[in-house]
Amino acid sequence: MTILSECHHKTGGDPRTLADYVALRNEMNKLIHPARPDVNWQQAEKFCLSLFEQNGTELQTAAWYTLARTHLSGLTGLNEGLSLMNSLVTRHWGNLWPQQVPVRMEILATLSKRLKQALRSWPLTSADLSQLNQAREHLLVLDETLRRLELTPVSQLDTLRSHINSATVRLGNSDKIGEKPVTATAEAETPASGNPSEAAGGVKRAHEPEPLLETVKGSPPPLNPWKPFAGGMATMLLLAGILAGGWLAMHQSDPAQEPVAVTLSPLPATRSVDRRLHPTSETDIRQTQQQLEQLLQLKPDWTLSYGDSLVQQALRLSPEEGKALAHQWQQQKDASALAPESLTGWHQGVTQLEQLAKRLNALNEQKGKYMTVSELKSAIFAITQSLNRTVPVEEQLRQLSVTPAEQSSNAVRQRQVEQHLQQLIASYAALKQTPTE
Repeated sequence: MTILSECHHKTGGDPRTLADYVALRNEMNKLIHPARPDVNWQQAEKFCLSLFEQNGTELQTAAWYTLARTHLSGLTGLNEGLSLMNSLVTRHWGNLWPQQVPVRMEILATLSKRLKQALRSWPLTSADLSQLNQAREHLLVLDETLRRLELTPVSQLDTLRSHINSATVRLGNSDKIGEKPVTATAEAETPASGNPSEAAGGVKRAHEPEPLLETVKGSPPPLNPWKPFAGGMATMLLLAGILAGGWLAMHQSDPAQEPVAVTLSPLPATRSVDRRLHPTSETDIRQTQQQLEQLLQLKPDWTLSYGDSLVQQALRLSPEEGKALAHQWQQQKDASALAPESLTGWHQGVTQLEQLAKRLNALNEQKGKYMTVSELKSAIFAITQSLNRTVPVEEQLRQLSVTPAEQSSNAVRQRQVEQHLQQLIASYAALKQTPTE
């Protein structure tokens, strides 16, 4: 059998139009089919290798390949797959398909869940310690890479790493006391340990200069007090004039650059609440009220529209250098928008539901016609897949409202809602820019 590590692979693009990808996806969908048919892991591996040859390596097929190798070759296959995932995430994250970060995180989270289920069913012995340690090292590299990208909690790979850590510790202890091999199902799940919080040290004291001690050796001869005073004042005026002239020369704005500098000034920030503020006047309150009214009138895609105007300004000022900036900005907007298939999932699910209702109504009118349980299950499964392709924001908000704030999943749900809202706004802004026929 050809192992991927022996093959030269490159990053690939969107494989969804390829026949092998469609066949592979149908095979992997058996994992969530209500009838629970067996997955042909050997066939799935062949599809993956064929896609790597035709299209190159992308995240979704690599994740399925990792799962297939794990089921076929155990811990050895797991390490082969994790090595491939490490290579993609650490070296090719910038140009990896799919481009949408939430979709990538969903792929990694699903892979972590499936691998954990597979590990739970295996009887592990002390002979597996080296393979488990290797898998843990792969996961540590992945975790560190995602931590730099601030995506560690969303990927859920830390739960898989915690599972392997617990299995390694148990095997080490059982090897010392001569216990029987254990399985991972006895594990009490514990969250992956994050970075330990730093100990609160003492408050650093500000540097206090030592007092200057002046030793008076004797009484000086009496001096005229006006002469030193007049000389000091003249020196101060001279220095003040020199400093003022230099400051004006340094801060004199270029009339040609002043309008651009104004447009690129940082957005205003509010004062920190822990500072002592002067009493607020009625004018301040009135201006604050006006500012709040203006904020309420801003459109949801204001930040993107503002960014577009800045890019157009850069193109007018420096066409050559502005082109690279405009291209980068467009790539960032495209990456933050929803995937095309996410826009049609809910509509397709509702359409399939209406078709099923019409079919059932038609059967009631025809005697002797009926629908088998298997046909009904398959129809409901297809509808569920379409509806779950993109969960509406309303449902995400409902889930967030019933999740206790102290649960660790609450932060993950909040991040998912924020990403979904940003995607919707980016897609809305892109539709506004599309010319109407």
